[in-house]
Amino acid sequence: MSQPHRKLGIGVIGAGGIANGAHFPNYVRNPRARLVAVADISLDVARAAAERWDIPHVYTDYRELLRNPEVEAVSVTTWAGAHADPVIAAAEAGKHILCEKPIAIDLADADRMVAAAQRAGVKFTMGYQPRFSHLWNTVKRLLDEGTIGTIQALNIVSCAPSAHRTAWFLRKSQAGGGVLMDWGIYTAFMINWFLGPVESVFGTYRRFREQNFAGGQLVPDADVEDTVAATLQFASGAVGTWYTTWAATARHGYTSIDGSVGSILLRGGSGDGPSVFTIRWDEPDYLRGWRQLPLVELQNSEQHYRKLDHLVSAVLDDEPLVMTGADGRDALELVLSIYRSAETGQPVRLPLVREVALAR
Repeated sequence: MSQPHRKLGIGVIGAGGIANGAHFPNYVRNPRARLVAVADISLDVARAAAERWDIPHVYTDYRELLRNPEVEAVSVTTWAGAHADPVIAAAEAGKHILCEKPIAIDLADADRMVAAAQRAGVKFTMGYQPRFSHLWNTVKRLLDEGTIGTIQALNIVSCAPSAHRTAWFLRKSQAGGGVLMDWGIYTAFMINWFLGPVESVFGTYRRFREQNFAGGQLVPDADVEDTVAATLQFASGAVGTWYTTWAATARHGYTSIDGSVGSILLRGGSGDGPSVFTIRWDEPDYLRGWRQLPLVELQNSEQHYRKLDHLVSAVLDDEPLVMTGADGRDALELVLSIYRSAETGQPVRLPLVREVALAR
């Protein structure tokens, strides 16, 4: 039953950049959400967030936050390698969950997280804000409507100068990987959503920028890749290529999808904003050619708002999620498959073999 006038009690675990940049401000502006508690391993960081966003309860241990009965749902916004334990504990405490990307850096952890939420019967969604963009939803609608016929190929190029923010993004032990795990996890979700499951991958990666910076500071122990190239084979029979890099000197990129009767071209991130073009081969000559679809994209802040409201509305209105922890798990599996291929020099088939039992 919908509860339109009730506010959902929110706790945030991890008070770093994504929490302050996207979660706190968008929960504050949501009329059906109430920030109840914040936890961070640094008491000073947690207190600063509480003061800035008027949050009544402050903790350094997320388990204490989860014992607060006012907390009904949580955002897990720690570094990537520290997502699993808070998510599993939140599920066991009966709290609904939004986990920032990637779901985890280890597939066994991701499986345990999804299983814990299923056992507890709580809602578990992911932090992929482009899922709520006009760009992605327009393309998804075109594909579902069969606008370009049977999908034959997907090609992705995503390049920009280094986007490093803090040092942990450059350490595999904390981030799980470099450009493929940070940026590519969004793309992996998009690939699965647009074209369905990937059957096999062949990939390689490099580090072209030996001197990596995060927030203006040299990180001498950086050990993640900055460039990845991969080929994809889909269960549907379609094929694909994927090239992404932090080592480019200029931002550029596109996504093209070719079908049996037409093509779709996506461009995003340029000064002109995202755009979608379509073309069909079966149209009369006087209509044939690329057409730009009218598209006014949401600001990034609005996409973040909608991803958080997605959980709030799903809980208060008891509606199914459109994006789940299982989707986050599948995106991680695709990324890890490319890493495994690059490390072994061999093609890798999906799904990956589960190497660790789900139960601890």
